[in-house]
Amino acid sequence: MPKSLDAAIGRIEAAEALDRPAYVLGKAISRTGQLAGRPGKSVANTLHGRPYGHPVHPLIVAIPIGTWTLAFGLDLLAATGLVRQRSTIRAADVALAAGSIGAVAAITTGLADWLSLNGRDKRVGLVHGTVNIATLALNLWSGRLRRQERRAAGVAVSAVAYATMTVGGYLGGHLVYRRRAAVDHADRSPAPREFTAVATFVDLPENKPHRVAVWDEVARAEIGIALVRQGGEVHAMGARCAHAGGPLDEGWVLNGTLVCPWHGSAFDLRTGQPATGPATCPQPRYEVRLRDGIVELRREQEPGDHVVTSASLAAEPDAVRVSRPDTFPGQDAEAPPPRTATEVLYEHHELMRRMFERMLASSGADAQRHELMRALAAELDIHEVVEDAIFYPAVRRVSEDTEVAYAEHGVLADLLAQTVKFPLDSPEFGAHLTALQAAFLHHAGSEEKSMFKEAGRLSERRLLELGADLERLLEREHTSRARQAFRALKISLLEHV
Repeated sequence: MPKSLDAAIGRIEAAEALDRPAYVLGKAISRTGQLAGRPGKSVANTLHGRPYGHPVHPLIVAIPIGTWTLAFGLDLLAATGLVRQRSTIRAADVALAAGSIGAVAAITTGLADWLSLNGRDKRVGLVHGTVNIATLALNLWSGRLRRQERRAAGVAVSAVAYATMTVGGYLGGHLVYRRRAAVDHADRSPAPREFTAVATFVDLPENKPHRVAVWDEVARAEIGIALVRQGGEVHAMGARCAHAGGPLDEGWVLNGTLVCPWHGSAFDLRTGQPATGPATCPQPRYEVRLRDGIVELRREQEPGDHVVTSASLAAEPDAVRVSRPDTFPGQDAEAPPPRTATEVLYEHHELMRRMFERMLASSGADAQRHELMRALAAELDIHEVVEDAIFYPAVRRVSEDTEVAYAEHGVLADLLAQTVKFPLDSPEFGAHLTALQAAFLHHAGSEEKSMFKEAGRLSERRLLELGADLERLLEREHTSRARQAFRALKISLLEHV
């Protein structure tokens, strides 16, 4: 089914015959807006959602979808005889009418967004809009039939309309989730986290954008930044337009804004906020300072960003370095020296690496191999528990890798659940075990190369405390009968469900 749907949408995307009507319609709407002047531009900005910082169309479409679904459900209940009250019939008619009103608003906002689409997206958008207009027309017809006491016919027509609405919704979802229409295209990397030299002041042209780039080591990507010199000031914002990814560094400065050459979105040089649509969200902004004629930039972090900087480290009490104590609190001087959290976890990584090697080196489906697989599954589960409970919360303030590490735990758990369902001597088990090992090696290697090093920003005393906490939790997970029984039950259920 997905292949046939993809093929159908592919034919729409390749239908050059749609270009001419799309061009004519687009020009007609654009000319109307141009003749309306400033009021027309204000209306367009509102329809895009610029005053709200979010596209309006996705919000409005919930009205017809929700109310028409309600009407369809009530009609279905009445048609099957499950509900016979006249109030239910009236409610269905009211919901149908409300959905039609909402559909007019949804189509209007959709047309405003459609004008800034190009190529294959514009073709799909044209069909999407046409289908939705047909849906509205069918529901209006259905409402008329109902008012004429031809209810059965009206219900049948609205049922057809519900089917066409589903088609229109699928095409809209394709535009957003596959083609990335109306989503944020700006590079929102937190780099550079500290002030970084990017250009010399005298080399920047006056009132013209100039592109520079910084390297984001975490994302392994180059981040473009547009600089604009105005007098003795330099403004900096992301070079990739948030609306559709246009090159702002190839745009122009007008009335204190930087204008995108693709669709005309204009962004305030001082704030990065869109002054004119179709863009609705602000551009990434950068702090600028001049030192000895050199332009230095630092990313202005956005609310909710999880970014580690020198300032955040300075505010972190556990990041203060102290000398390693000769003895750990509560420890006998002759006992083995305490280990840091990274040392404890590295040892656990090594244990699981060896267990994977033993599993892959063995074959068959005997009891010994089955017990080894169960032991490996238990260790993977224990590793997730101890890192999630102790290590990740502790290092979150000094490492930006914890969110990805949590996600990788989820991938490992999913792969493990798939692997243990297969017979140990089946080709499927071997393939999944190899994939599970690859996922674990990636996870452990990433932690050791990045997160473990960043954990070194914590004081050694703190790392030793965490190491002791991890060892205690590991010991409890390995020795607690209740925990062992729970884990055995979970693995058994995974094997047989």
